[in-house]
Amino acid sequence: MPGVTGYRVHYGTKSGEYTHMLDVGSKPSATIKGLTDCTTWYLAVKGYNRSAESPDFSNEISGWPRPEVISVSPSARMQGSQFTLEIEGTNFQPGATIEIDNPNVFFDSTTTVSCKRIKVAAAIEPTARGVRAAEIGHATLTVINPDDVFGVRPQAFEVRIDPARFDLDRRPGPSEGRLDGRDTIWLSRLFAAREGQADYYPDADFNGDGWIDGNDLAYLVSNLGKCWNGSNWSLSACPKP
Repeated sequence: MPGVTGYRVHYGTKSGEYTHMLDVGSKPSATIKGLTDCTTWYLAVKGYNRSAESPDFSNEISGWPRPEVISVSPSARMQGSQFTLEIEGTNFQPGATIEIDNPNVFFDSTTTVSCKRIKVAAAIEPTARGVRAAEIGHATLTVINPDDVFGVRPQAFEVRIDPARFDLDRRPGPSEGRLDGRDTIWLSRLFAAREGQADYYPDADFNGDGWIDGNDLAYLVSNLGKCWNGSNWSLSACPKP
């Protein structure tokens, strides 16, 4: 149609039957609100000018409303954990995939239980010695439907530090299960190494930021002289002299 000055988006839940209309004016895009969740919607456009509307619709497109992530459970886990993550929300299509902006958190075996729930097997590094840990802190989680429409939830999941990793010198003897000078000597020899360098030792990068630095040393210093009680470092866990 020549001389188009605006557009009307026609849409409905049946192909070719449009029960709703949104006039978007001359804007090249629009956001349609109030769509029923977990429902396929069909859309087509007509152009108009001062005198008339085009007689024919554009090509029809279809899809679900944008997925929305409402909650994630658990919302936090420690480095080294392997668990099932459950994502609650809406508009999750079969075949949806999950991404997180922490490269050392891995997802596998994603199952769309319903359009409002996804279950995924998750693993947080290090799952073995000598592997760089996932960086601690909050991460953004994204659900991507097969049609490439996605929903994002910032700070949806938190990786927490595993304090058991602070014991660098695990040789049998009096230092085993205790944070002492042997552990600080280990870390001092590796200090200032970063991932990619030959002297970078992943087990000494406690917070998983790719550096062995003062942040890692602070974890040792704040627990120096303490012994492991199975869940944290404690003076009371040390054998009595």
